[in-house]
Amino acid sequence: MGPTIALIDSKKLDKNFSYLTKNIKNNSKIIMIIKANAYGHGAIEVAKKFDKKIDYFGVANLQEAIELKEAKIKKNILILGSISNEEITDSIKKNIIFTVYDLSQLKFINKLPFKRIKFHLKIDTGMNRLGVSISEIDKILKIINMNTKLNMEGVYTHLAEADIKKSSFTKKQISLFHEIVIKIQKSVNRIDFIHIANSSGILNHNIDFCNTTRPGLMLYGLGTNKNLNPVMTLKTKIIKLRDLKPGESVSYGRTYIAKSKKKIAIVPIGYADGLPRSLSNKGYLFCKGNKCKILGRVCMDLTMIDVTNVLSPKIGDDVIIFGDKYQSAMDIGKSAKTIAYDIVCGISKRVTRLYK
Repeated sequence: MGPTIALIDSKKLDKNFSYLTKNIKNNSKIIMIIKANAYGHGAIEVAKKFDKKIDYFGVANLQEAIELKEAKIKKNILILGSISNEEITDSIKKNIIFTVYDLSQLKFINKLPFKRIKFHLKIDTGMNRLGVSISEIDKILKIINMNTKLNMEGVYTHLAEADIKKSSFTKKQISLFHEIVIKIQKSVNRIDFIHIANSSGILNHNIDFCNTTRPGLMLYGLGTNKNLNPVMTLKTKIIKLRDLKPGESVSYGRTYIAKSKKKIAIVPIGYADGLPRSLSNKGYLFCKGNKCKILGRVCMDLTMIDVTNVLSPKIGDDVIIFGDKYQSAMDIGKSAKTIAYDIVCGISKRVTRLYK
């Protein structure tokens, strides 16, 4: 195991899941979203932990779904994102559920020689991303009702600004989706999964006509809700110390030149590990409780920090990027002019995940 690790706190993950269950209806089904390697937290490990506690896992693509299948995950897996016609065929063969988000896909699967094809239908209610248009609903229902092999197991949409509690646009989306669901229910005998609420939808909006939720980010403690516990701590270790003289420079491009004597530490984490290059000369890491500024450009594999004010720094000392009692992934995101989700999803696979 290398010096740079993402420490995943299983107890905090459990606490966040417990908070989720307290904020949804008792009979609500759960599609746990573990796309993008469970937002950087390790999809296979998270899936194994919750395989018996939820109803479905949600991923972005076929590759992510296959990884879970190969890891012997037993719960159904729903592909939420892009899927080609060739991948649709593979998904059916592997018993992986996929999303129909375009009328042409439904026409394609209608011609396939399978006895039963299970899918979820995604409807665009205003995000203008994936999802069939509302004007196509009648055509879709006609095709489904003409072929008994088409099993539309679920119907869903996605909210554009669920994080805003009093969003009029969110209310409009919810109302529109409700109308479509009623229309579909009159035409189709049964829909097992009706879902619209992601993490922010669960926490900020009361949606009583749906029987399923799609928690993702909240499970990992990401967001502004103080009842949630950030699960990941990203840390590394000092691998070398240097004393700088006035006039000496650090890293590529010599963007930092010392004006006075400095002691710097070199740590083995860079932008290839997920530390944003935009933190060059402005971000901070923590050593022995001290805030240590990044000096010079963040490199692919290494970063230099100012440890002048750290008491007796030495090789092997821990350096915290985010987590524990120090700055959060959200703080890093603000410094890098992005969001916390971008930060945790960007932690590369070469960073060891350690579960406690």
